[in-house]
Amino acid sequence: MKLSDISLPAFIQEYGITTETGARYDMKSHLFLYDFLCDWSQIIVCKKAAQVGFSTAAILKSLWAVKNKGIDAIYTLPTDGDVNEFVSSKVNRMIQNNPALGEVIKDKDSVEQKRVGNNVIFYRGTWTERAALMVSSDLNIYDEEDRSKQETVQQYASRLQHSKRKWEWHFSNPSVGGTGVSRLWDQSDAKEWFVRCKNGHETELKWPDSIDRDYEIFVCSVCNEELSAEERRKGRWIKGRASGISGYHISLLQAPWVSAREIIGYANTKSPEYFQNFVLGEPYISSGATVTPDLFSRNFTDKVNNQEKVIIGCDSGIKKHYVCGNNQGLFYYGVTEDWEDIARLLNRFEASILVVDAMPDITGPRMLRERFPGRVFLNHYNKDRKTMQLIRWGEDKELGNVLSDRNRLIQLVIDEFSEKRIPLQGNMDDWGEFISHWRTLYRVDDVDMAGNPTFRWETSTGMDHWAHACCYWRIGMDRFKGGGKIVSPIDPLKAMEVQRPFNTSKIIQASKEMPVWWNRELD
Repeated sequence: MKLSDISLPAFIQEYGITTETGARYDMKSHLFLYDFLCDWSQIIVCKKAAQVGFSTAAILKSLWAVKNKGIDAIYTLPTDGDVNEFVSSKVNRMIQNNPALGEVIKDKDSVEQKRVGNNVIFYRGTWTERAALMVSSDLNIYDEEDRSKQETVQQYASRLQHSKRKWEWHFSNPSVGGTGVSRLWDQSDAKEWFVRCKNGHETELKWPDSIDRDYEIFVCSVCNEELSAEERRKGRWIKGRASGISGYHISLLQAPWVSAREIIGYANTKSPEYFQNFVLGEPYISSGATVTPDLFSRNFTDKVNNQEKVIIGCDSGIKKHYVCGNNQGLFYYGVTEDWEDIARLLNRFEASILVVDAMPDITGPRMLRERFPGRVFLNHYNKDRKTMQLIRWGEDKELGNVLSDRNRLIQLVIDEFSEKRIPLQGNMDDWGEFISHWRTLYRVDDVDMAGNPTFRWETSTGMDHWAHACCYWRIGMDRFKGGGKIVSPIDPLKAMEVQRPFNTSKIIQASKEMPVWWNRELD
C-alpha cells in the first residue's frame, strides 16, 4: 500500500493535484487547512470567511475518502442551482484536471452523483421537496450550512444511522449565533489560529487587535511588533476547550495572501454583517435578526376575545399545529394528529375560515376544502413575481388557493407583534410553547442575483410550526378585510369591548359552549 492511499496530503503531493483552475494545489499558503485534511474526527465544524479555499479542500478530501475509506457520502449545498454550479464549475473541472481523480470515477458520473471506485458520493440541495435522499451514508458534508434549510440538514442525519463511522462535516460562513455552524461551534473544541512574533509572543490572530490601522500592517497584540505574511502562515491551531467535536475558525486574517490594507478596506466599505460573516468568519447579530420573548410579552392581555369572525391558521404535517384568532388577536393554539379536530373547529365557530399550508399533506386540506366550500384556503408560499403582492387570493380556477410571500409575511407578523398589534389572550404560561416556535427563527440578509438586498427567515431546529400557523391566520385576516391588500388589525384597545371571565391556564378551559374535545390534550 502506498503512502498516498492512507494520507491525503501525500496523495496531493505525489500526484501534483491541481485546483479547478489548473493551478497547483498550494498547501504552503493554505497551511491552516492541513489539519483539516488530516482530521478524521467523527464530527468536524468550521465557521469560516469567504474565499479561503475550504470548499476546494472539502472536494479533495471527500473524493479521496470515498475511494480510500470505502464509504458512501452525501454532499449538500443550499439549492439545486448551487449544486449544478458547484459540481460543473469546481468538482468536474478538478476531476478533468487531475487524472489521479478521473481514473477512479466510474459509470455513474452526473451532476447529482459520482461513483468513485466501488462507492458513491451524492450531491443534493436542501430547499426542494425531494431533497431528503433515501439512501444510507457514512459521511454527510454540509457546505454553506447556514444558508441551507436547517430542517433538511437535520433530516439527513438519519441517513447515517446504519453507518459505523457516522462522519459529519459542517462548514459555512456563519449567519447569526446559535444556528447553523455557530450552534455546533459552541459545542466544539473551538480551535483558533495562533502565530508567534519575532519576540516570541504567541497570540491569536483576531480583529482589531492584530492590525495597526494607522500603518496598515499586521501586528502582535502583545508587543505591537509587525507580523510578516510568513509568520501568519506558520501558525498553529490551539484548542479552546475539551470536546469530541473538532472545530476550526478561519478568518481572512489567516490568509497570507490578504494584506492588512485589504482587511481595513473591507471594514470601511462593507456592511457590518458582511464584514463579520465573510471577512472574520463570525456570526452577526443585528437588531431584528432574531425573535425574542419580549415581542410577545408586550401583547399579553386579560381582555377576553369575543370569538367572532374566527380565523384558523394551520400548519399541516403528521401533527397539525393551529391557532385561533380574529381582529382582536389570538385566543387559542393547539396541536392534533386528526384532521377531524380541525373540522370540529370550523363547526364550532360559525362562519369561520381556515387557511392551511398546501404541503406536505395534500389530501387532508383538500378534503376539508371540499367539505367546507368557500371557507378553506390552501396557502402556497411563493413570490408573486407579476404583481409583487404580499398576498394574492386565487380566482376562477384558482379559487380556494392563496399565494403569499413567505419571508415578507413572516417579517410583517413579527413587526406587528413588535408594534403591539396582535393581542394574545393570556400570559407567558399560556403562550410559552407557541413562543418557543417563533424563537427558532432567525433572519439572514443576502443579495439576489441582480445584487439587490434581500432577506429570508430560517429556523434553527425545524420546530417553527406555530409561527407558520400564525402567519396563515394573518393571511386570513386579509381575506376578511377584503381588497387583497394587507391591512393591520383594528386597534386592540378599541376592539376589545366584550369581556367575559377568563382563566389563564395553558389550555383554555372548556365552557358550556365548547364540546368535550376542546378540553382534551391533543398532542
